[in-house]
Amino acid sequence: MQRTPLHAQPIAVIGMAARFAGAGDVESYWTNLVDGVESVARVDADGPVDGGAHRVHAAAKVADVEWFDADFFRTPPAEALVMDPQQRVLLEVAAEALEDAGYAGQRDAVVGVFVGSGENHYFREFVAPAEERAGRGGDVRVTLANEKDFLAPRLAFKLGLTGPSITVQTGCATALSAVAQACSALAAGDCDIALAGGVSLLMPDVDGYDYTEGGILSADGRCRAFDADATGTVPGAGAGIVVLRRDTDARDAHDRRRAVIRGWAVNNDGGSRASFTVPNIAGQEAVIRGALARAGVAPDEVGYVEAHGTGTAIGDPVEFEALRRVFATPGRAAESLTLSSVKPSIGHTDAAAGVAGLIKATLAVERATVPGTLHFRRPNPEIPLASSPFVITAETRAWDGEGPRIAGVSSFGLGGSNAHVVVEAAEAEPTAAAARPRQVIALSARTDDELTRMRERLAERLASTPPGAGADLADIAYTLGVGRARFARRWAAVVADGDEALAQLKAAAETGRPTTRWSLAVHGTPAELAALGERLLVDEPLFRSAVAELADGFAGETPLDALAPQRAGALTALGIARVLRRLGLTFSRVDAPDWARPATDWLAQGGDAAALEAALAACAGDGADAGSVRERAGQVLVGPSFDLTEAVAAAWRAGVAVDWAAYYGDEARGRVPLPTYPFTRTRFWLDRPEPRPEPELVRPETPEAAAVDVAAFVEQVWREVLGIQHIAPDAHFVNDLGGDSLYAVEVGARLNAGFGIDLPVDLPFIAPTIAATTTAVEEALAMEKNS
Repeated sequence: MQRTPLHAQPIAVIGMAARFAGAGDVESYWTNLVDGVESVARVDADGPVDGGAHRVHAAAKVADVEWFDADFFRTPPAEALVMDPQQRVLLEVAAEALEDAGYAGQRDAVVGVFVGSGENHYFREFVAPAEERAGRGGDVRVTLANEKDFLAPRLAFKLGLTGPSITVQTGCATALSAVAQACSALAAGDCDIALAGGVSLLMPDVDGYDYTEGGILSADGRCRAFDADATGTVPGAGAGIVVLRRDTDARDAHDRRRAVIRGWAVNNDGGSRASFTVPNIAGQEAVIRGALARAGVAPDEVGYVEAHGTGTAIGDPVEFEALRRVFATPGRAAESLTLSSVKPSIGHTDAAAGVAGLIKATLAVERATVPGTLHFRRPNPEIPLASSPFVITAETRAWDGEGPRIAGVSSFGLGGSNAHVVVEAAEAEPTAAAARPRQVIALSARTDDELTRMRERLAERLASTPPGAGADLADIAYTLGVGRARFARRWAAVVADGDEALAQLKAAAETGRPTTRWSLAVHGTPAELAALGERLLVDEPLFRSAVAELADGFAGETPLDALAPQRAGALTALGIARVLRRLGLTFSRVDAPDWARPATDWLAQGGDAAALEAALAACAGDGADAGSVRERAGQVLVGPSFDLTEAVAAAWRAGVAVDWAAYYGDEARGRVPLPTYPFTRTRFWLDRPEPRPEPELVRPETPEAAAVDVAAFVEQVWREVLGIQHIAPDAHFVNDLGGDSLYAVEVGARLNAGFGIDLPVDLPFIAPTIAATTTAVEEALAMEKNS
């Protein structure tokens, strides 16, 4: 009996990062989809290859997978050289996703990791042969750098994440299954934030594949999902991570909510299938209904489905029928539900396919736009599109209509693993007004070159999307402060608006010099310091809090203008000192003119609240001795022209670990997507070993000779394909030997190539024993001889 899931609390998507063919980031990926760009690389050199297959020179690869910023992730070069590039790429993508969410820096949240990867071609084709040539074997360091088990734990270790770290592997459904597991963990309270996604890479020198009739891969290097001319999918590569958080927490923290996952479900088709790799309508229908039930969403409310959509002869009709059973509700209007697939654009990205679809759907509900499905011209005749509510188009369409924008995303894996999530557009949240007239734009990097590139990236962002108001600029400053890691090379500027920020970012500037010892110097007359306090009470929420806390300790009045100048001026100096300490500055020395020295002595002696009244009362004089003070490195001057934002910026440039969370503590600031860190990559890649000659398959030389050897040849093919040494002539291909459609296609292709005849490509399903297959071959040979 199908279990009905409990309604879920919504999960917000607060960050994303990705790399796919033709796109190094999410925005490039989206632009390609909207513009209808096909990112499958082709070489016009298709032709037959040994074995009767057809070589198709087409693949959708992620660029520069050989390159990696090992130093950023504290990875020794020797380890980086042998590490699965999937793990290296996913490390960088995960770091970018955390930055996009604004949680790469200061955070108290428990962060979990749920990720998976594709087949490790690099180990099998590059590392293992190199280890064998060197006479090494069983090196635990190589194992740790390549086994999938260590994918999630490596991300947790390198990024400092303390929540559950679980590697999820469900074939093509891996990434979306990981998202579902992350949502369940968040709903259960196992973590506060979760990273979820997947990666699958093709090697840089892979330029295509061998097409076999009846197989999964396309005959001409184009994936045509749900189209009449579809012959299969195209190998693709990609990596993607989404950052997830309980929606209530995301709202409370003023996170950027890109979309909200309302429901999710995973299941398996079970054993009621023709073979292990054949999809099942009932299983796919059940997983979609399960996700909708958990979301509390009716099928009629969904306006777009991002399908698995591989363009295969079996997969597309099965998927469409499952979708039709769920969404073709009575009375639903024709063309009221857009059906789309990203695979014609970027190929089938295997373990990353689900997150590719989820990122596309997230942007679609966020931006009210549904990219088209490339190469779609007319529906597969096995798909009753005209009598369904679905519409498929190759062109990008605006998402019009009333009601919330809700999308479904499907991902189905070989082996019967199914995953589906329901995504809804997030309601826009108002941005809080800026509490300060000017903002501190603070950056840090490992090197001067990277710091320069950071400034250039941020300048490009501000030039292309100028902040609309002071509140937007405040959120940018806040995100840079609390949402980024800290490094030694520093830059900061105090700006009032976007134009000033852009000018400062483009101006030539020196990076700050580290300062280890700090001093505080108070100067000015009581009246000047009292006036400074009045100004700070207006502009600086932290100063208001500090003065209120200090005034709590004695029987005085809080408004500075109600106090005597000496008392108000001294209280101003103490309030500034308290703020600076809260932000991370410590002072080895405090200097002050005679009139303010009782207050600064109180500060130096520990600041006993009970003694504050007496210290302020002792502050006397007109400040005639308060002459000018010579500024020196590491000194904070508290005088008539003191500016807290400038002081904070200077401290940051000098290497102080400014507590940005405290600086913005009295504001309802939110995190916003900003350019990510500019990695400095180095090439880590082994040479591909020379291929060893494949053992020749013993084939009959002519049909006449083959007539005698048919049974032996058929048995040889069955044994080699299935990897079984001895097979009884009456052993059933599926029931006894565990064969499935993939093995059947390979057997059929080898027999056709060996005998030079045209047998059904899935012959072992039609003639499921060696004896039956032998009879079928002999009959085909006899017909050919007599024709």
